[in-house]
Amino acid sequence: MFQQDSSPFFSLKLSNKIIMKTFNKQTLRTIAATFILSLLFSGFVSAQSYFSDKIEKYWQTKAVFQVPESVFYDIENETIYVANINGKPTNKDGNGFISQIEPTGRIVRLEWLAGLNAPKGMNKFDGKLYVADIDRVAEIDIESRKIIKFYEADGAEFLNDVIADDDGNIYISDMSKGSVYRISEGKITEWLPAKTFDHPNGMYYLDGTVYLGAKGKIVSIDPKSMEIKTLAEFDGGVDGLEIDINGNFIFSDWSGKVQRISRGGKPEVLFNTTENKIHAADIHLIRKENILLVPTFFDNRVMAYKLVK
Repeated sequence: MFQQDSSPFFSLKLSNKIIMKTFNKQTLRTIAATFILSLLFSGFVSAQSYFSDKIEKYWQTKAVFQVPESVFYDIENETIYVANINGKPTNKDGNGFISQIEPTGRIVRLEWLAGLNAPKGMNKFDGKLYVADIDRVAEIDIESRKIIKFYEADGAEFLNDVIADDDGNIYISDMSKGSVYRISEGKITEWLPAKTFDHPNGMYYLDGTVYLGAKGKIVSIDPKSMEIKTLAEFDGGVDGLEIDINGNFIFSDWSGKVQRISRGGKPEVLFNTTENKIHAADIHLIRKENILLVPTFFDNRVMAYKLVK
């Protein structure tokens, strides 16, 4: 009398026979090829959106912001401000606002201050927060959370990043016009004329020198002599620009790539989330802790990454 083998091996052989009867050889080849291609494609996507061993994820907020373009860490108040465009970057619609979050990523006030159009770069001096707002700069009293005044920049087209020097002069890049504006002694003027740079954006101030990122390069500007020197060159543009404690430049390209470069060196990619459609707009580095803050624009979050040695 025939007795059916109930072992797993027998079941597997039986299953294979059923599969072979159900599918012909060509069908099986097609399934195998599709599986291999899917693995290769997954590897390609992973390679395009990788994180190097020089950086690791720290925290991220929920996706509750409205087109966050820039972040700024207020050391004195231990607060991170987030500029929300809340619409299109060029629309004067009054929808823009500033959020407040803790260095841990906890959201304190989603709408810390309203009444802006499309806020972008931010910086602070003497208790005042200065925010680029298309063709004007808002001066905000941090303690009272009120807009003190707007500096209307004559001829400005697309004011973007903002920095402050030791004397309280405020510098603002105009990406469309290729110029730099400056607020000094209560007045805003065009400090460097139109077409001085190709798509200038990210700026940084350190030890008496203004640094600026434009298309394909990072330059230094001497505020006294107005001498401009090219310090680093690369492919692509610059959105946010920071300098780490070792003097290296860290910059984002808006689309999702963040790189680090030394003077005269070659850029190294810290991470690239372009393929994942997670943007990297106007970044900010908390230098003491080596924590990089990244607003993700359409992704509506703020990400924090730890730079490791």
